[in-house]
Amino acid sequence: AADHHAPPATTATPPPSEAPPVSPVRLRDDDLDVAAGPVAEDGALRRVDVTFTNTSSRVCVLVSYPGADLVTAAGGVLVHVARRPANAAPHLELEPGQKATADVQASAVDTATGDPCGRTGTLVVTAPNTTESHLLPVNLPICDATISAVG
Repeated sequence: AADHHAPPATTATPPPSEAPPVSPVRLRDDDLDVAAGPVAEDGALRRVDVTFTNTSSRVCVLVSYPGADLVTAAGGVLVHVARRPANAAPHLELEPGQKATADVQASAVDTATGDPCGRTGTLVVTAPNTTESHLLPVNLPICDATISAVG
């Protein structure tokens, strides 16, 4: 009978130990640059992308939705921008210099009446899990205004 030997057992050597991963931290207000792109028009729809850039030297976390309002020149809130439904609240880890975006959409037409939307407001955005509001040089109609989660 032939002699069948099992192949010699190999022992895996553990990989060289690496520094533990840097655990991401919640953003501080001054860790983030908030900017808005130009307003795009598609029929009655108005849309603007808002970009959040990690300006710190560490990994930061953005969770969920930015806050957004459309305000008067004096700063009074005309409308709180509603959150567009999402399947789950995103949890993004931004490396230094990385960007995340959200978009704000509104309608130039009042969908209840079919008339032109009567008011516009200036966009104010607060990044997710921060407290500082950023007045952006963007004017949008207040009708049907919604904001997406960060992505």
